[in-house]
Amino acid sequence: MCFLEDKMKRKVSCLGVVSHVGVVLSFVIFVTFIIFVYIMVRPAVGAENKQNLLDNLKDRVIEKSSAELLGASVLIDKDVLQSCVQLNDFFNKTEIGNRTIVKNDAGEVLNAKISGQDLFVERNGNEIFLKIYGSEELDITETGTISPCEQLNEESGGYVFGLVRTEKNVFEKRIIQLIEDYNDNYESLKEELNVAPGNEFRLGFTYANGTSISTEEKEVLVSVFVNEVPIQYLSRYADRELGSLNVGVW
Repeated sequence: MCFLEDKMKRKVSCLGVVSHVGVVLSFVIFVTFIIFVYIMVRPAVGAENKQNLLDNLKDRVIEKSSAELLGASVLIDKDVLQSCVQLNDFFNKTEIGNRTIVKNDAGEVLNAKISGQDLFVERNGNEIFLKIYGSEELDITETGTISPCEQLNEESGGYVFGLVRTEKNVFEKRIIQLIEDYNDNYESLKEELNVAPGNEFRLGFTYANGTSISTEEKEVLVSVFVNEVPIQYLSRYADRELGSLNVGVW
């Protein structure tokens, strides 16, 4: 390669070849190093992205499973002996809708009906403390009246309001609806929950009694990132229960 008659020229030519080989070799070593770093770092970056997706998805699922619950406590005058009481103008005063649950102080659900703006409640004996809950996620209360029933007015002291408040809660009904939406129209729900293309997810829910429901199984050939979160939820009877939400992404 370096066969020149002139010794000096031969030496310069050889040095040029050696220098060129050195540059190429250095470049190869550099590229190899970059590829090695990329291979080592890529799984960690991918895992971090999936973890962020998992955390965000969990928050969005909880938000979509939540709704407002309006609660009002009512104290009945102790001199009212009739087991059924008619709370006149109750709904105008509380803005609770026609989806209500009425409970006594022990948490038992009481029979109740709605007629106009009045609430009819059958007490178990002469209970004086009632808790009334309203939410769009509860069942519609039966309309009609109960007879005989003693009419009570707040103005005349027949009943008085205690605490009236609104708070957001996770509802069992909404979680079930999410799982049904997943099974019926996965792509639409995926878009609603802002899950980017190229990512997939699944949902599961465990009740307070230990029974579980989940979305349809999908064949997964990669690692699944899972987060199981304890949550307090409201049952269809507005009972506060402790369950867990299971979210997986891949």
